[in-house]
Amino acid sequence: MNSIERADMAVIGTWRDDMKVDQEEVKAFVAQKGRKYVIDNVVTRCPTNALSLNDDDTLAVDNRNCVRCMHCINVMTTALSVGDDKGVTVLMGGKRTLKIGDLMGTVVVPFMKLDLPEDYDRLKEIAENTIDFFAENALEHERTGEMIERIGLVNFLEGIGLEVDPNMVSEPRQSSYVRMDTWDEEAQKWFDRKAA
Repeated sequence: MNSIERADMAVIGTWRDDMKVDQEEVKAFVAQKGRKYVIDNVVTRCPTNALSLNDDDTLAVDNRNCVRCMHCINVMTTALSVGDDKGVTVLMGGKRTLKIGDLMGTVVVPFMKLDLPEDYDRLKEIAENTIDFFAENALEHERTGEMIERIGLVNFLEGIGLEVDPNMVSEPRQSSYVRMDTWDEEAQKWFDRKAA
């Protein structure tokens, strides 16, 4: 619970492909609970308005805007389920108030499959590198998030051996500008990694 806001390293299960929708189960759920209940407790509670209830009591899902908050899946357990391309997202630096106030974790690994033992070894390696880097660079009574704020995210990522990825987000939909210096070089590195 609340690992994004509290954990120095949060590992959150997620999926990459589309949410699975059983339209017959959606219709049965609407018939049992009523359209008003579904609209009030499922559709309007979607944080990105990615859901809509059609006139024929089927559910339309805008998967591109879904942020995988899991609310709709937790309410409509038989009608909705996660996709098949499952893995984890790793966030660093979440914490409750101490020195500089609350911090949300920053996405440092947008998606990682955990199908093979080597995948688990890679996750363990990231954790070990983070602990080693923290031991060498953190100040007394400092949490990981505060250290990242102090030294900078790029320095932290270099220290733990992670490449910069455009999907690493600290505060989505917050920044009004994007730094464009060295953008082409970083984009080319990312495309090269994707191709490999």
